[in-house]
Parts: sequence; structure tokens; C-alpha cells
Amino acid sequence: MGQLITVEELPRYAPGELKLDSSPVGRNDFRLRIFRYAPSDIWVPPSENYLIVIYRDGVTSMNRRVTGAWKQDHVGRGVTTLLTRAEPSNWRWQHDIEVSHFYISPTLMTKTASEAFDRDAETVELHDLLKVEDPMLTWINDQMVQEIAAGGPGGRLCYDALALQASVHILRKYAAIEFKMPCAQGRFRPAHARLIEDYVEQNISRNITLEELANICNCTPVQFARKFRIHYGMRPHAYVLRRKVEHACQHLRRDRVALKEIALLAGFADQSHLNRVFRQHMNVTPAEYRRQVCETKFEA
Repeated sequence: MGQLITVEELPRYAPGELKLDSSPVGRNDFRLRIFRYAPSDIWVPPSENYLIVIYRDGVTSMNRRVTGAWKQDHVGRGVTTLLTRAEPSNWRWQHDIEVSHFYISPTLMTKTASEAFDRDAETVELHDLLKVEDPMLTWINDQMVQEIAAGGPGGRLCYDALALQASVHILRKYAAIEFKMPCAQGRFRPAHARLIEDYVEQNISRNITLEELANICNCTPVQFARKFRIHYGMRPHAYVLRRKVEHACQHLRRDRVALKEIALLAGFADQSHLNRVFRQHMNVTPAEYRRQVCETKFEA
């Protein structure tokens, strides 16, 4: 890959009239600029930033090529074009247009992706989209322009909040994200532990596989089992069986249904399976446990 151009170098390849720049107000890792362009036929080298083009004024036929064949569509106010970073591109249009550019740094995108999805993002690629009608991005752009033009108190805070909103929106709708494989050492992050526990509770009535649980944290089964034992002090299978027994205890205390029904509700294969596992954990059979609970209630 050749050298990547910066925001400041872009006008050398896409010359236009600069109408507004967010530098005095906004953050450097999410920069907004407005350009007025005459009809042009340009080639733009790979950029270090992601580029979002939001059309503000004028209507034209836009031709663009990133990789492969040319794409063509009509663009005007309310239309957005996305270009991922580090890709050269050709652009050709026939009428005057005014556009906003969002230049978003890869550091900001990966950091936002990691926080939004609670997983360590490794790479972010934007989809190759020439024309998207996205009222949310148009609205965010208009609000940013107002903050930059007004220059009032708190403008930087408002701009930063809008930049975060735009970044999350773009990541949700228009990005392919690759996440890092988590380190196999140490405990789970609190958010991952909650996801694991919630998944077990929601699926307690069926057989839960190690692969399912590993996918929650983007781990291999071996990595997951190792981290699970460090975090919970037991193997995943033992944890799931313990939770099934605890669910069976709850049903035995409050329900008068048959033991074979409780076995199914708690995720055991059958009543025999329930009896065997229950005795291993509680040192009594389910029937004996239910009788003890009833006797305790009667004595009370």
C-alpha cells in the first residue's frame, strides 16, 4: 500500500471552494468541511481517514469507481456517499454541487466500535455505497454546521456529541467490523460475564453447547473453557448443571407439577437424569427435597 493522504492534502486532488471548516470548534479525529465543486473528473489517492460525503446543494449524475467497475447514480440534497479508508477512487460529475465531508480517523472508529459493541475492534471497513438516503446523517450534518457557524458557548461539547452519534450510526448501518480474539488469560470482562449468565438463564430449558457460549465472547471453545474456569472456578458444563439444579429447586419449592415436567423445565433429558444430577449436587433426590421443604413449611 502506498502513502495515505491527509485531510489537508485532499484538495490537491479534489480542488474546490472551501466554504466551512470545523477545525476551530470540532475535534481533529472527526472533521467536517464544506466544499463547492464545479464539474470535475478526478482521481483521489488512498486516504488515511474514512470519508463520508453528504450532498447539500445541486443535483448531478455521479460516477465513481473504487474497486472493480464504475458505479453511477443521481445525487442531491439528502444523499450520502461512503468511502472506506486506504482505497483509491475515481469520481466524475457534470454539474455544480456543494457537499459536506466528514473525515473520521481509524483510531476514533475502532475506539467507538469497541465501546459500542463491548468487544475489542481490530479493523473497520465501510461498505462501498455511492448513494444512500439517510435523514439521520443529513440532520447531524446540519446541526454540526449550525454549531460551527454560531461559535457559541458549549459548541465544542455539542459538536463532539454529534460526532459520536454519527460514528455509532455509521458503524451500526454501514460498516463491517472485525473483532480481536480475546486473550485466553485472565477473567472475563464484566459485560461478557453478564452476557454469559443471561444466556444460560434464558436457555436453561435446553441443551447449551460450549460452542454457543464461546461465540458470545468471540472465543474458541478451548479459550472460553480456560477463561471460564479462571472466572467461575469451575468448568462451563458444571456451571450449567448447577444452574439447572437451582432452577429445579425453585420449581420444587413453589410448583406441584410432576417431577418429569420439572425435569424438562430445568433442561434435563428426563426424570432419571434429573434424579441423578440432583442427588450429586444436593445429596437428596428431588422427591426427598420437596418433602423436606413441605415439612419445613408445616413446622413453621
